[in-house]
Amino acid sequence: MKPKEIKKLCFVVNPKAGKQRSKAIVHEIKDILVQKKIDFHFFNSDKGGSIIEFIQTENLTDFDGLCVLGGDGTINEAINGLMLSDQSQSLPLGIIPIGSGNAFAETLGELDPIKALSNILTGETSLIDVFTIDDREKTYFAINIIGWGMAAEVNILAEKLRWMGGIRYSIASLITVMRMKQKHLKVNLGKNSIEGKALFFLALNNVHTGKGMRMAPNAILDDGLIDIILVRSASKSRVLKIFTQLFSGTHVEDPYVEYSQITSFDIETENDPLNIDGENIGSSPIKVELINKAVRIFGKI
Repeated sequence: MKPKEIKKLCFVVNPKAGKQRSKAIVHEIKDILVQKKIDFHFFNSDKGGSIIEFIQTENLTDFDGLCVLGGDGTINEAINGLMLSDQSQSLPLGIIPIGSGNAFAETLGELDPIKALSNILTGETSLIDVFTIDDREKTYFAINIIGWGMAAEVNILAEKLRWMGGIRYSIASLITVMRMKQKHLKVNLGKNSIEGKALFFLALNNVHTGKGMRMAPNAILDDGLIDIILVRSASKSRVLKIFTQLFSGTHVEDPYVEYSQITSFDIETENDPLNIDGENIGSSPIKVELINKAVRIFGKI
């Protein structure tokens, strides 16, 4: 698709992301837009779900793109708003990372907010895949990760350690390994059904989770495939070894790690929480499918 000239942008901001740093970045972005004579509108999220509501209720047809200033949870809200309002392909999504995790932005390859804005202003876009999640009561969407077991427990603990910044994911991972225990899991991976005790399960659309962890090294954002990581049983020392391999992506070669690629799955647990795009907002049972090239984003993948 030919890059479009950017004349007007809408920005949705999570003011809690990046602490005080976000205010300085917003100010710098506004200065750049004024210099380039690009019109803009900023919306500050004041509560969970407000970005979804904003996208669904506001008329955004005059904008050339919707830009997110925040982390993975803020991106998730924007994705849900775009999908639910049927604007996911007509209104390109720009990612300006100011969160503490920024897993999705890391996969895109740009963690500097101002450089990310420069990439957006080129007008180049790509189509990427998105998870659709059905929990029998509602349907919602995700773009990064669906995690269970230790993958969700790490996230819960990391939230309590938010004051530590991005390193909290590594600290939470180590603490969770020391406390680890198997839980009951039932998952249908297409032709392969698994039921029994396991340590953790992850379904991924992108390469990264946390700070620098290459959880799904073979993931491609537009290949139509869900990358699955499953560890059923392992000693603490073995799990620690797997953890150290996450940063290089070599853990997928470990005999205790089951790595596969599928297009859909069902998961059922014993009322355990699920990590959805870095937020503990899910619960099972859920049915997950991947929609190929459902969302248009700024940038080349």
